Amino acid sequence: PRKGGEKMDMKDIIEKQRNESASRAVKKFGPELWHYTNFNAFDGIVNNKEIWFGSAACMNDKSESKDFINKLETVVLKGVTHSNRKKVTEIFDMIRARLSGRYPFIFCVSRACDDAAQWERYACRGEGVAIVFSTEWLNKLLTNNDFIMDEEYYEYDVKKHEMKRILVDYIEKGKLNGFPDLEGIVDNLLLCATIHKHRSFVSEKEVRMAPLLVDENDRCVQYKIMSNVKKVYIVDLKSLCEKENIKFTDLIEAIVIGPRSQQNIADFQWYLKKIRLPELVEKVKQSDCPLR
Repeated sequence: PRKGGEKMDMKDIIEKQRNESASRAVKKFGPELWHYTNFNAFDGIVNNKEIWFGSAACMNDKSESKDFINKLETVVLKGVTHSNRKKVTEIFDMIRARLSGRYPFIFCVSRACDDAAQWERYACRGEGVAIVFSTEWLNKLLTNNDFIMDEEYYEYDVKKHEMKRILVDYIEKGKLNGFPDLEGIVDNLLLCATIHKHRSFVSEKEVRMAPLLVDENDRCVQYKIMSNVKKVYIVDLKSLCEKENIKFTDLIEAIVIGPRSQQNIADFQWYLKKIRLPELVEKVKQSDCPLR
């Protein structure tokens, strides 16, 4: 009986932590997050119940992750003694080598609702579709499953970033600040780099999700043949929902047909019934965006 009670107590603690994390996410990002896409990718998410996390190397910001790393190296060089400058260069050479072979995998959503620029850029110039995710349920799905979920930072002062202090402490004093070793510090740095983007993308209001510390041989890392070969990290939403006792359709607040799409809503609702998701039928609507 004692062991059973302890197990229930731990379950309650985990659930409380998950609910608190979801509440913080809703407060920070808002109640819904939009994923603008094409109909093929939409079918992969709702019919196959998969999310493909793409490599950060293929994102539309050509300085993806690199800008943060370059600026961080500059301020760290200024923060160490002259005798340790060579060590800084060696560490950042290692970071760039890691980045070239192991870009983080990310899935992007946006706080920009029914936004013309988002439709143009990510949903086939407005002819695609958007999945409106529930922030609360999406966060509950990811919490305790080795994913990060955070907004993008477009205006930031790298001189005040915590990673500067951590690296200077390590280089000057050998301090690890709670990390197991230098590799742990680098892993954290690379995750930080994924949520910092060039200021010219600020209108995207992007929120990113990323699996932690993906190894090259991870079974979730696969290739997909589209217009070219693409390396992706595939998350099985069906299994993850079952594990977390979450109903898949609760993840989706709405499905919005693009402003330039010729998609017939009745046909689209029929499709949702055919793939055994009748709960989503009433969540389908046409975009209000007046994109011509």
